[in-house]
Amino acid sequence: MEQYLDKNKCLSGNPTTADIVISVGRGIRDISYFNKILKLADMLNAQVVGTRPILDLGWISRDREAGLSGLKIAPEICITFGVSGANFHTMGLRGSNLIISVNNDKKANIFNIADYCVIKDVKSVIDKLCIDISKKRLKNTSDVVSFLLGYFDEYKINEI
Repeated sequence: MEQYLDKNKCLSGNPTTADIVISVGRGIRDISYFNKILKLADMLNAQVVGTRPILDLGWISRDREAGLSGLKIAPEICITFGVSGANFHTMGLRGSNLIISVNNDKKANIFNIADYCVIKDVKSVIDKLCIDISKKRLKNTSDVVSFLLGYFDEYKINEI
């Protein structure tokens, strides 16, 4: 069954004009965590895109694939979960103002373009973020951006 047929707000808007986009990669590996990402995206008023393997699994529709042959996005913040950072996908993310990447592989290519590098288990980060965000009253995009920047501040890459 194709997961993208669900009526989540995060799958019905336009990711190319969204302020916040979540990109999902093969590292998720579990439909229950993909569903948690959809819930998280709705809480953040974000749009969801994915890599080719996520499209191949049927979790997103073709018009949600970001990359060289797909969408080119330019949000204020792009959060990646389980994205390795293959060039085909990152070409679609390069317009992002700020990239927060979560991957347990410290050698993942995504960290070469990320502003915030979270080298942790993706599932534990998703679980904790869902709990923490549910305790906040985020009224608008500015509130969400401020929350995310503070939440991930310790993972910021400081340029010299």
